[in-house]
Amino acid sequence: MLRRLLDSHSRISCGPEIKFFRDFYGDFIGDPLAHARFLRTVRSLGLTDTECLRILGPAFVACHELAARKLGKPRWADKNPENVLYLDQWRTILPEGFAFVHVVRNPYDALASLKEIRFSKVVPEAFEAKAALYLRYAKAGMKFCEEHPDVSMTIAYEELVRRPQDVLTRLLQRLGESFEPQMLERFHLAERRPGLEDPHVTKRADVHTESIGRWKSLLTDHEQSAIRHALRELPLGPSGEWVLNGSP
Repeated sequence: MLRRLLDSHSRISCGPEIKFFRDFYGDFIGDPLAHARFLRTVRSLGLTDTECLRILGPAFVACHELAARKLGKPRWADKNPENVLYLDQWRTILPEGFAFVHVVRNPYDALASLKEIRFSKVVPEAFEAKAALYLRYAKAGMKFCEEHPDVSMTIAYEELVRRPQDVLTRLLQRLGESFEPQMLERFHLAERRPGLEDPHVTKRADVHTESIGRWKSLLTDHEQSAIRHALRELPLGPSGEWVLNGSP
């Protein structure tokens, strides 16, 4: 949803997910063609990951830049959950720097969504493994935000859907931009270039709060217990809400 909201801004291009780093590192579960993928085979030439990234990273960036220019927009953003795992690599391919927006969500709802959608090629089947994956991603994002507060901003999904204009206004101010009303009016339209993303986002034309607390009807008692155990070190409130800057 946030990527579509940003893509609705007159100056920002934020298209569907592009799996550059997942492809680059072959980060797929049980890929039967892993041995034949381009990035795997090109390494047989004796090239290191660093050398491959030095060559292919700028091409990835150029794709984003060209897509933005074709839309008449001077800025672009890349939305991918796994970006939190590859922020050092992003610093390599964007040496002049970037802004990092870390979106967090009540893990009960986030994991209920993963359970429902599955994404079996990138998300493990076992629920305990799903919770461990959430923890890995959350800790990576938190670590970067703590180490680079000047270029990072954490947004809680629940606050975004409850007060979208306020949250977007704060975010855009950090980015040196201004809120535009069409961000909330046009984010659902086909011009948002549908692609790899949560399919539920295409079914509504409004920012709504109906997905908050869906976990109560989707998760078993065992799954809820697994979440409490796996994520006990995260700054979560009693109902699983993230506690940011001292308040949920």
